[in-house]
Amino acid sequence: MASDEEADRFDRLFRATYRRVTAYCVRRTDPTAVHDVVSEVYAVAWRRRRDLPDEDHGAALWLLGVARNVLANQARAQRRWFRLLRRAAERADRGPAAQPSNDPDIGAALAELAPADREVLLLAYWDDLAHADIATVLGISPGAVSTRLHRARERLRPRLAPQGGESRDTPYSTGELTHAQR
Repeated sequence: MASDEEADRFDRLFRATYRRVTAYCVRRTDPTAVHDVVSEVYAVAWRRRRDLPDEDHGAALWLLGVARNVLANQARAQRRWFRLLRRAAERADRGPAAQPSNDPDIGAALAELAPADREVLLLAYWDDLAHADIATVLGISPGAVSTRLHRARERLRPRLAPQGGESRDTPYSTGELTHAQR
């Protein structure tokens, strides 16, 4: 009987969170890999269904945390694959791997950031999560989220500024003096 209740609860949770988990993954990985990642998220959730928080909102955030870990594992595997390809290419005397673009748009600016900075910005501005929710997904305190967001925005700001040194209007530049500038 308990297994039927677990299955029903998991089915309801899947239906309630599938679009959100998929959207989270779409913004963070290659479109061809999204379905594999989402499938892995729910496979992990099924295996660990007893660890799922009872409250639906908490369970949804838990799933985003699982998605984050699955994507991190995928990224590590991809880096290993690229290193292998690079070694094979070097042995075949091919040219060096292409360098990342210096395109000034926000996608390129985000790509230049450390993964931790990029993740906290994406959770805050693309996934529109509150600090407490980001804290749950990342497994840190809400105060740490505030600090990480501030630092990530500070590191992003110069990447969005034009090369001439003038600051352009961005969601992160208000024209007001910062505490350090006062």
